[in-house]
Amino acid sequence: MFFKRTEGFRYKFEEPLQTTFTIVENGRAVKDEAAIGGILDISPKGIKMFSTVDLNAGKALSPQLEIRFIIDSQIIVAYGEVMWSRPYMNGKQYGIFFNNQVLIEGLIVEELKIRRKKEIMATKKLKSNA
Repeated sequence: MFFKRTEGFRYKFEEPLQTTFTIVENGRAVKDEAAIGGILDISPKGIKMFSTVDLNAGKALSPQLEIRFIIDSQIIVAYGEVMWSRPYMNGKQYGIFFNNQVLIEGLIVEELKIRRKKEIMATKKLKSNA
């Protein structure tokens, strides 16, 4: 499958953002329990994450995921498709594409704005205390 990233920005987290996800087939979760991963960077249209779970094991098609995470204060639940994977530490990195979820895109942008504003304020506070 050919995929070309066209979004305007990606936000890289200094520390991976914790996420939980479940594999979804035909609109239903494959397992009852969620797996844990970490988001390395994010854009309104997708994420780069890592996990020790091998999502490609024995699968011909790219798995669909329900992904839950908090950027600042709101729980975001997005549905995504694994577009690529590569080895990473003791697991794998995955590129996840959120296909046409306009409300999620807007929520991600708003949460990133709030988070970044808080980060800037914390940095200014540290500098003024030094």
